[in-house]
Amino acid sequence: MVRAIVFSGGRGSGALVRLLAANPAVELTVAINGYDDGKSTGEVRRYLGNCLGPSDFRKNASTIAATRKSCPEALVQLLDHRLPEPCTREDALAALRSIEAGAAAAGPAAPKVAALAEQLPSATRAALREALAAFEADLATGRDHFNFTDCAVGNLVFAGHFLLAGRDFNAAVDRYSALVGIPPGVIMDVTDGANAVLVALDRSGALLASEADIVDAGRRNHIQEIFLVDAPLKEAERGEVELRAAIAAHEKPLRLNPALLPRIDAADLIVYAPGTQHSSLLPSYLTPGLGSRIARNLHAAKVLVTNLHEDAEIPDASAVEIVEKALWYLREKGANALPAPCLISHYLINDPEHVERETPYIPLGSLQRLEDPRLVRIANWEDAATGRHDAARVIVPFVEALAARERRPRVAVLLLETDSRDKLAQSVIEAARAGLANVAVEPTFFYASDASLPSELTSALPFATQNVRANGAREDVAAFRTAVAAGAFEYVVLFESSGMYRGEDLVGLLGLLRGGRVDAAWGSRRLSSQDVRESYRVRFEKSPLAGAISALGSQALSLATLALFGRYVTDTLSGVRAVRREALERAGFALDDKALNHRLIGLVLGSGGELFETPVHFLSMSPEQAKRTTVGEGLRALGALISGRLSRA
Repeated sequence: MVRAIVFSGGRGSGALVRLLAANPAVELTVAINGYDDGKSTGEVRRYLGNCLGPSDFRKNASTIAATRKSCPEALVQLLDHRLPEPCTREDALAALRSIEAGAAAAGPAAPKVAALAEQLPSATRAALREALAAFEADLATGRDHFNFTDCAVGNLVFAGHFLLAGRDFNAAVDRYSALVGIPPGVIMDVTDGANAVLVALDRSGALLASEADIVDAGRRNHIQEIFLVDAPLKEAERGEVELRAAIAAHEKPLRLNPALLPRIDAADLIVYAPGTQHSSLLPSYLTPGLGSRIARNLHAAKVLVTNLHEDAEIPDASAVEIVEKALWYLREKGANALPAPCLISHYLINDPEHVERETPYIPLGSLQRLEDPRLVRIANWEDAATGRHDAARVIVPFVEALAARERRPRVAVLLLETDSRDKLAQSVIEAARAGLANVAVEPTFFYASDASLPSELTSALPFATQNVRANGAREDVAAFRTAVAAGAFEYVVLFESSGMYRGEDLVGLLGLLRGGRVDAAWGSRRLSSQDVRESYRVRFEKSPLAGAISALGSQALSLATLALFGRYVTDTLSGVRAVRREALERAGFALDDKALNHRLIGLVLGSGGELFETPVHFLSMSPEQAKRTTVGEGLRALGALISGRLSRA
């Protein structure tokens, strides 16, 4: 399961949220702020007095519910339905009562509302009426008027839940989510739900006194800085110095939503979505303690997706400036010196193929200002020329990589040359002692021996073992092959258990297979230079010339891999190696073939696969015990490499 958090606004991140919500392997949380105060959500906030804006929560709830089909489609349509323009109080109440009374209710909006309500189960209609009745009861007190014109029905339902929850905004979010079949924790407020007003100073020092002013499409607002205050400001005629003093006097002390903290800690993927930056996204990042909490999670991928096009509140901004703004607010306006990679691990910056458009694309900006190029991903992230992000290109690679990180490949470890039960036991004991149980793979050890390992040992091992001894060497190979096929293993490890190699090195080798990314892992003796020198000293003490020829021969095979594939494999003759099962099958599963290593290398590198090397330690063996590669065998090995290269061509 991939645990994902999306810092979102309203509909700007809809494509990303839909894709994640539709994936059953993703546990999704959408974190939103409620500082929206435009249109009907602003009227709800004005009327209730101490309520954040419900619109972005409603829009995300509709997106997720429609994607998951967690409630009837008619319910989503009803909640998103807007009352007519204009709409009197009498017409609005008639429409709301038609949810219960049916089409008999009078008024221009009632038939549409009633038609949608008739498609709902009675329990759902009753839940809607309960929330709306709470709002009507408050309205009946006459303490204030309410303008119903162009108001979303869902915002009125949310207002009712806010009142039913004792004016606890975050409890109202959970109640509203439950109405559309979404469990608690999927849609969350970034803060503890306390009311606050978003204001900004523009580049000239003038006040933008509301979120609606900040996103006003009729003007190009060059925002200098945003603030959250405890009440609307009426300071538009003052200069910047006086305005900053007034803002400081009214600045709202915010607190993180405590229910969001464990989700941040456990997240595998954190997405800073595109959208209206200064109204929907940056105010969330400004929440005290949010950046520090995100920085503590070192295992998550943290992806910032920059906008494709200009908005009214980011005119003339570049993608680099969006990145810098996000970092500045996550650092609480520079108060915390948190390293950028702790906050954002990937900047997804759009480089469009199409530049002629009525709404200008956001330029890249001065990329050299982003210090670490490893964090930058530049591509055309747009879905054709729609103006929307291609959610699959943006998010799926991260989800797949994170899911692979949790996946445990099945690995068959074939222990070869196991006539000695003591040597066999030493190999498996060393692997267990070195911590193979902690490696994210599922290994099974196979061996062919006249004497099976005792149950006292096998029952204590953290992995399964199986003796496949048949009636001869050829039959043993067939038994190995049958066991591997029956177990549906992804990888096969070939480990020479003669005593030259140490079982503990299987831990490093199998660690490379975690997640299933590599195609082959090779244990290299040459990377352990001290062991190499000692081995040559013992094996060729009486014949330095033979030692020189041996060294040159092995180097020649390594140079051949470089010449043929552009990849220098330091120890092609290693007795510790792992490959995908398909490669071993293509090589004929010829475990007794002296050129098998080179056939495997040719198959992997010839098909463009990934081959990683890791050091392995080995023990020097006497010339009588050591197996030497003859000139003829070396030539056959070279031929196998060439064959792999030709097959690629």
